[in-house]
Amino acid sequence: MSVLVPEKYFDLICSRATTAIAIVGMTKNVGKTVTLNYLIRHCAQAGRVTGLVSAGYDGERFDRLTLKDKPRIYAPAGSFVATAKACLDAAGAVMEPLYRSRISTPLGEVWIAVVKEAGLVELAGPGSVSGLKILIEWMSAQGAHPVLIDGAINRQASASPLVAGEVILASGAAVAATLDDVIRKTLYRCILLETPALEDKRMERKAREAICSAGAAVLHPSGSDWKVELLSAPIPLMTGAGLKVRCEQEMSAVVLGGALVDKLLIDLLALPSPPLLVLRDATRFFVSAELFYRYLNSGGVIRVLDPIKLCAVTLNPTDPLGKGYPPQEFLKLVGEALAPRPVFDLILKNKFS
Repeated sequence: MSVLVPEKYFDLICSRATTAIAIVGMTKNVGKTVTLNYLIRHCAQAGRVTGLVSAGYDGERFDRLTLKDKPRIYAPAGSFVATAKACLDAAGAVMEPLYRSRISTPLGEVWIAVVKEAGLVELAGPGSVSGLKILIEWMSAQGAHPVLIDGAINRQASASPLVAGEVILASGAAVAATLDDVIRKTLYRCILLETPALEDKRMERKAREAICSAGAAVLHPSGSDWKVELLSAPIPLMTGAGLKVRCEQEMSAVVLGGALVDKLLIDLLALPSPPLLVLRDATRFFVSAELFYRYLNSGGVIRVLDPIKLCAVTLNPTDPLGKGYPPQEFLKLVGEALAPRPVFDLILKNKFS
């Protein structure tokens, strides 16, 4: 393991043409806010104007599970903050509201403000892709580059490629009770996020058309093109039986606009040959690792229309509710398991390589 200061790597990420970067935590207490603050501070030092938004609510002063102080989100002067009006009024930073989005949250309507005097802020934003896009586009138009999204695995919109050009995954000791399980769960999440894009352009075009028309479809080969058989069901969970019947015939792919769940994989694994599955993007996975790997090991292939770019993993070796690990050893062991992905401990300012 070589000891590297990660500033240059994150400078490259922040300087790319992507509009937004999502910092996605696998669970609480994995250092997501530490990663967010690191990027905010680094961008400020580089003279970049940042935009800050959350897919949900974050920035609380106390962890609701441990009742301990949480890291706060720091907004430098000149940055833009999208948050509920109540959070603007409670912020330590001095801010000037600029834009009323008319996007509702449980804490009220979201406003975008410019920070006049640096300080601590609380972020409360929409949980929808459409809402996040509106806020990101407005801040980008005002010169925010990049916009940083405070997200989480259970807030699927935060990692959507429709809003985030790149994703940083925050993991750590709090993910599981043992080191082996921390590694296993983190690697599985990386593999899901990195699901490859569908390469067949004709199939991609038909799949996108199908998603716009129905929740699911089967694509059958038809000469040099594909015939689309649309499937309709009240909810995605009810498409499994219909898909199974159609997959017993000659077919090439199953297209899902909604979630991929265990029940559907179980249905398709009962077939002699599991079909190609095409999802909108990797935020649509709601499947167990056991069934996911079983599907792939049975010859099944899963692809996405809109791939996610996972650019780094950050680690927190401590867990306030359980066992922590020596930071250097934790970075080394998790880094080896996740290689060749860039893995960082931003408190140590070390990168595994």
